[in-house]
This record gives sequence, C-alpha cells and structure tokens, in this order.
Amino acid sequence: MIGHVRRATLAVIWLLIVAVISVGAAGIVAAMAHPPGAASRPELTLQGDRAAAPGLLAAEDQLIQLSADVKRLGELGRGALASLVATDLPTLDTTVADGQTLARSIEDQSAAIQRALEVLPGSGPNEAINWSPDTLARRDLAVQAAKSTEGLDLLWATLASGSLSATRLTKLLVDHDTNTGQAAALGREKANYAGGLKVLDKSDQMIADARALRDALANTVDVSTLTQWLDRNAEYDAALRELFQSLVDSKGKVTARVKAAFVAERKAQGFLPANTSGLVIILAEIGRGGLNQAVIGIEEARGKLEAAVDQLTTPPDSGAGSGSGAGGSPPPDTLGPTDSPAP
Repeated sequence: MIGHVRRATLAVIWLLIVAVISVGAAGIVAAMAHPPGAASRPELTLQGDRAAAPGLLAAEDQLIQLSADVKRLGELGRGALASLVATDLPTLDTTVADGQTLARSIEDQSAAIQRALEVLPGSGPNEAINWSPDTLARRDLAVQAAKSTEGLDLLWATLASGSLSATRLTKLLVDHDTNTGQAAALGREKANYAGGLKVLDKSDQMIADARALRDALANTVDVSTLTQWLDRNAEYDAALRELFQSLVDSKGKVTARVKAAFVAERKAQGFLPANTSGLVIILAEIGRGGLNQAVIGIEEARGKLEAAVDQLTTPPDSGAGSGSGAGGSPPPDTLGPTDSPAP
C-alpha cells in the first residue's frame, strides 16, 4: 500500500516538473518571437535608432533643399522655352548655362546624400538588427528620394543643347540667304563677278556649318525637311557660282557655257522657297520639342522627390508600441542612458 502511494506521489511530482519546464519553454519561445527590431520591443533598437537619427534628419534637410533646386531647374526650363519662342538668343544662352550649372549641382548633391546614407551608424549587414523597421524605412525612402534626380544633368545638357542648335541654325540660314543675295546683287548690278565669288565662299561655309548642326539634331528629331532645304540652297549657290565663274573666264562675253550656266541658275532659283519663314517655324518647333522633353523630365523628378520628402517629414501617427516613425523622433526613453535591456 505504501509503495502505491509513493509511486503516485512521484508521478504527481514529475507532472509538476514537466509543467514548469513547459511554461519556461513557452516563455523562451515568446521572447524569441520578438527579435530586435520588432515594433513591440522598441527598446531593443533604441540605441541604434538614436545613433542613426541625426544623419536621417540631416538627409531630410538636404532633400528639402534638393527639391527646391529641382523646382528652380524647372523654372529655368520654362524660361528657356519663352526665350526660344521670342528668339531671344542672349537670354536663351544665359538660361541654358545657368540650368546646366544647377543640374550638375543637383547631381552632386544627390550623390553626396546617398553616400552619407550608406554610412549611417548601424548600417550594413546587421542594420535589420540595429535599427527598427521605421528607421530602415526612413533610410530607404531617403535613398529613393535622392536617386529620383539622377540623370537630370544629362537630360538638360542633351535636350537644351539641341534647342540651342536649332536656334543657331535658324540664324545661320537667315544669314546665308542674306549673304547669297548680296553675291547675286554684285553680279547683276555691278557685274562684279569675282567679288560675287568671294561672297559665295561665305555662303558655302554657312551651308557646311548648317549641315553640321543638322547632323547634331538628327539624333533626336526628324531633319528630312531641313536637309531638303539645305540641299536646294547648296544647289543654287553652286549654280550661281558656275554662272559667275563662266563670266569671269569669258571676260563678260556671252558664250555657250555662260548661256547654259544662266539656264541652270534660273532653274535652281525656281526650286528655292520664297523665304525662310516656314523653315524658321519648323526649327522653332524642333527647339521647343527638345526643351519640352527636358521640362517634362524635370517635373517628373520633382514630383517623385517632393512626394518622398512629404512622406519623410510627415509626423507619425501616435500609438502605443510605435518606434521612430517617418519624419518623427526616436521612441521615448524606456530605459536609462546606461541601463541595459531586460533579458
């Protein structure tokens, strides 16, 4: 009888021991279910969040300035468009130069912000343990915001230079018409054919310069109409040159060569447009198209950047158990400055 009682008592004791062990194991599992970085245990990443906070706040300030610069770049783009429409070349040159300087500055600022974010205290392979999810999210959002401006300097340089090429080409072609007209007048009015040939040398150089600018524009726009215009003017210059040269060689006498040259010159002139107004309009549209693309790209980058900055600087929703929210400050002290987290 006594043996049965003893065995029953030992069984009860073992059951109690097993129950205690089970409760302890459950506590360990529960503790492990809240690893460092979990919102329910902000004290585990408090020191890491505090260390990263100054760098994140500095990045936010820099991104606000970057956003203002991108806004200014957009204003310069629209100003360049206005100057192009008004054919105000000095203002256009100044605006494009200012925009190029600002675009490079934006690129440099963006790169500097990204470098600083890469070396925040606690960053690296263990940052998911060192920081709370909110700190991680703020860092990632700041990096994304800084990257939104990448390529603006190249966009401005490529498209703005194209608009300048179109505008300079317009002036060059108008000057060519004037110059070739002067050459023709020397021959018709003064019979100064040798002088007309020298003036035509300038016209030939203008056509060559215009073709070089045309080739630069061909990378981004359709230049078929422009090419046709250049070819017809070059053909007329060549026909006028042949007429003058034949008269110089014949000492002003009307020979078969002179007659043939005269017919060719009349024919080439008939293929010329009445004036350059249509071409000027085409080139202005080409220039506006290039700058429009630049302005659109700038505005898209500005929208992404401002959205990220707004998200970063918006105070977090108040609530229990929240860590350092986006744009907010680190969690309130739950430990003393020298205390260690409770095990």
